[in-house]
Amino acid sequence: MAGKAKRVGSTPTAKSRPTTGQQPAGQSAEIVAFPSRSRKSNRKAPDGQSTNDLVFTAYQDTNDEVFRQVLSLYAFEGATIADVTFGRGIFWKKIDRKKYDLLATDLSSGVDSRQLPYGDDTIDVIVFDPPYMHTPGEGAHHNHQNYEQYYKNNAASSSGAKYHEAVLELYFDSAREAFRVLHWNGIYMVKCQDEVCANQQRLTHIEIVNELEKIGFVAEDLFVVLRRNRPGMSRVKKQVHARKNHSYFIVFWKRPGKGRWKGPAPARPTRQSGPTRKRTPRSA
Repeated sequence: MAGKAKRVGSTPTAKSRPTTGQQPAGQSAEIVAFPSRSRKSNRKAPDGQSTNDLVFTAYQDTNDEVFRQVLSLYAFEGATIADVTFGRGIFWKKIDRKKYDLLATDLSSGVDSRQLPYGDDTIDVIVFDPPYMHTPGEGAHHNHQNYEQYYKNNAASSSGAKYHEAVLELYFDSAREAFRVLHWNGIYMVKCQDEVCANQQRLTHIEIVNELEKIGFVAEDLFVVLRRNRPGMSRVKKQVHARKNHSYFIVFWKRPGKGRWKGPAPARPTRQSGPTRKRTPRSA
C-alpha cells in the first residue's frame, strides 16, 4: 500500500493562536518605545586638520627659498648645522641663523669637505653644495665658490678620475667624511644636478643615491628645483639631449638601527645657538 504523505513543518491545531506582536480582535495595538543604545566606536578619531599649507617636492623658485623648505622639515631648532660649502651664504638668505648653531666653512676658510675638523658623531646636519658640473673656471659654481681652482675636476685627480667621474669622486669622498661626523639620526643635505658628459647622459642624482646607500645613508627625501629662466647653450650644431633646467636637493639620513624617519630630534643636549662662525681646520 502506498503510504500517506506527511506534511512537514505544519501542525494542525484546534484553535489558532495569535502570533507574537498580534493583538486579539477588538483590542488596539500598543506601541512600546525602547531606548536606543549608542554604540561606542573603538576607532580613534584622527588628529590634525585639513590643509594645503605643506612642503612640496618640486618648486620653480630660487635655491634659498627651496632650502628654507627643506630645513623646515629636516632640522630642529638649536641643531648644530655644518655648511661645508658655505661660500657667500646663498642658501641662508631667508633663514634666521640664530635658530641654529651654524658652522660655516669652505675652502676659503681652509676647510676641505673631505677632511672636516669635527669629531665623530658630533654634527646634527651637514649641507653640501659642490660644483656639480665639470665645466672649467667660472662655470663651476660661479658666484658661489670657485672649486675648479682647488679640485681641478677637468684634470686627472690623484685617483685618475676626471670630468664627470671626478665630480662623483668629490661627492663620494665628502659623503664618507659626512657619515663619520654626523650623529646617528643626523641629516646630510646634498645639492646636485644631472649632466651630459661627452655626449653621454649622466643621471648624477641616481649615481649619488646608489653610492651613498652603500656607505650607510638612507635616501629619505628628494626636492626638485626648477629654474625660473630658460638656460641657453653656446655653439649648438644639433641638440641631441634635453637641456637641464632643474637640480635637486637630496636628503640623506644616518639611520640608527632599522627604524623609520619620525622627524628631526636632537641626538644629545645641543649647545646654545649662536651667530654664524667659521671654524679653522685641525692642524695636520
